[in-house]
Amino acid sequence: MSGSFSRLLSSLRFPRVRPSLIVRFVLGGLGVGIAAILLISAGAAWRITHPPQESQIQTRLDKDVGWVRFDFPTRDGATLAGWFGPVIDPIGTVILAHGAGGSHQDILGKAHFVRRAGYHAFVFDFLGHGLSDSGVVSLGAYEVKDLLAAVDLVVRLPGVDPSRVAVLGDSMGGAVAIMAAARDPRIAAVIAESSYARLDRTTSESFYEFLQLPAFPFAGPVKFFGRLFSGVDVTDINPVNEIGRISPRPVFIIHGSADRQVSAQAGRELYDAAQEPRVIWQPARVGHVASFYTFYSRFDYHARVGAFLAQALGRPNVATEGDV
Repeated sequence: MSGSFSRLLSSLRFPRVRPSLIVRFVLGGLGVGIAAILLISAGAAWRITHPPQESQIQTRLDKDVGWVRFDFPTRDGATLAGWFGPVIDPIGTVILAHGAGGSHQDILGKAHFVRRAGYHAFVFDFLGHGLSDSGVVSLGAYEVKDLLAAVDLVVRLPGVDPSRVAVLGDSMGGAVAIMAAARDPRIAAVIAESSYARLDRTTSESFYEFLQLPAFPFAGPVKFFGRLFSGVDVTDINPVNEIGRISPRPVFIIHGSADRQVSAQAGRELYDAAQEPRVIWQPARVGHVASFYTFYSRFDYHARVGAFLAQALGRPNVATEGDV
């Protein structure tokens, strides 16, 4: 039986495959795989640096008699959309800054809270977001200029005391608030929620949370294309290196312990790098920029942020004297 099987095998003629064809096939497969990775990475980087914007030209605030719209210029000549919500006999003014890929509509709840607490509120869209001009999103570097343009406008509005202007920022907006305050003494106080401390570390640790792609093999190519599209290296954007310069103006760091997009450790790192006066609150079981919206932390948010603003803006910002 075994002899018959051997003779059968020997009678069969298998086509010979040249080694060069196998190599070509393998290399071709690798080439297609690499091309797919690069294409997907380029698309992801483009979505980050050029997020979709609103197609409308108005927002609900434009129809609200309690708000006034201002289309104001940046120092680079672009135009940003902003809205001012004044109150009677204000304690001070709070500028609110949204996160990456969002718009002013994401922070309207906090803006209404700020006004009820007795402060003028100013919300705006960063360049490349909402109803502002289209442009490259850098996740913090260029956006500092946008926030400073908002400060330029707000301190000159009727009824605004330029020595009592604070910034409240969420996620990227929090990082921008920190870096802007470190560079501009007109910002009397900062509240930063879910801000990153080092952008490169956050994008590496939370890559899947942001893009729904595995870090390997996409993280490297996405960062490469992100730098190509924006002209910004994420390793250069580090609010933790700047936050210490805000003192003696107060800083309030808020970071939920269950934040999966930006590690709560980033909040602690920012607090440790800040100088006095500084406050940190890390509510348990609260996710990314969710302390205001989570039922069991919402009342704490009102009390803590209200007390911080009252203390920070209840007196003139001496750092602005002679600076503006």
